[in-house]
Amino acid sequence: MGLAYAVRTPTWQNPDEPAHFNYVRHIGEGDGLPVLREGDYNQAYLSELTSAKFPPDMPVDSLRYESHQPPLYYALASPLYAVFSGAGERTQVLALRAFSVFLGVLLLVAAFALTRALFPRSGLLALAVPGFIALLPQHAAMSAAVNNDTLGELLVTVVLLLLVLALRRRPEMVPSWRAAASPAVFLLGVTLALVLLTKTTAYAVFGAVGVAYGWRWLWHRRAGGQLARELALLMLITVLLSGWWFGRNMATYGATDPAGLERHDQVVAEQPRTGDFDAAAAKRFVRVGFKSFWAQLGWMAVPADDRLYPLLGLVTGGAALGLVLAGVGSRRAAPDFALTKEQWAGLSLLAVTLVLVFLEWFGYNLRYIQTQGRYLFPAIAPIGVFFALGMRRLLGWPSRVPLFVALYAGLFAVDLYVLLRLVPQL
Repeated sequence: MGLAYAVRTPTWQNPDEPAHFNYVRHIGEGDGLPVLREGDYNQAYLSELTSAKFPPDMPVDSLRYESHQPPLYYALASPLYAVFSGAGERTQVLALRAFSVFLGVLLLVAAFALTRALFPRSGLLALAVPGFIALLPQHAAMSAAVNNDTLGELLVTVVLLLLVLALRRRPEMVPSWRAAASPAVFLLGVTLALVLLTKTTAYAVFGAVGVAYGWRWLWHRRAGGQLARELALLMLITVLLSGWWFGRNMATYGATDPAGLERHDQVVAEQPRTGDFDAAAAKRFVRVGFKSFWAQLGWMAVPADDRLYPLLGLVTGGAALGLVLAGVGSRRAAPDFALTKEQWAGLSLLAVTLVLVFLEWFGYNLRYIQTQGRYLFPAIAPIGVFFALGMRRLLGWPSRVPLFVALYAGLFAVDLYVLLRLVPQL
């Protein structure tokens, strides 16, 4: 499905794709890391490009407003660009889109592993979560674009997986730096450093780190000294591996701008502003955010048929209702859905990540009009877990497996509709 979106979607008809491509090209041509400068964003020209659907006689080389982004995705993609540097621009874009699809496949594997770690006795649930992620039309489209989104989602999911596994480990009762320097702690530190080097919207997963160690401290208070050593070593590894990036930004953009976000705000000053977040702005945020979470392609220019969104609203509401029922159900009323304390703790990590990602998106919309539901995708694995759990409870699975299968067949049909009817309109 991802490859189909990659091939059928016209060049540059994914949000911010030209600017991401130019970042890859800058590294791939041996020019090092780019610097975000005045003139890298031109709202008038960008509006002309999107309105004209990026005609060949209107170059996109000047769109460089993603140059402040952390460099990992672009560094990984640049060798692929170098391989196809002699080919045409369309071929280069397709090659980089295929790389994004590959990262999307890894995301599905990581989502399966995360769900399996949370619910080791439910293989079908572990399939349902990556099934939802794969069949969400907007996510399928964005996973087939040139951007750093999918790598960020993958790393967030891997961090959550490592934290869920960490909840099962009993720390040493006698504090020891040697015991703290375990392979698990080292792997988590490396993955967190990679998150910092990939995408700022993925930083929300650090909240889950704090919650995970909070749970472990509550369960093993006598081992508090050892947990403190683990956390200190974890942060040290993370800083040592990623600190250079923030130091470079401070040297480039100023001591108060380690992430380059202040420079970004200066460069994109022409971007449409929210103004007062009144009732109209809140309505737009909810309405457009919901539509574009499910399916609103291109630069938000191609929504689905209006008759489809109420149906998707029923699916979303059903999942939410089922999740509430699963949460309040007792062992006696719904024994198949009773959770252990480790499972509750693991789900709390997912919930914290989702809430923080939402708050990031909401805070962004207090300044700029950015109602695209894809800003929730850094938490796509938690969303998938909660969706599958809610539908599992609502549909009475495992006793009604055919209903569950019918639901996913319906999602597949929606995905095909988007691919075959909406993509050609781009």
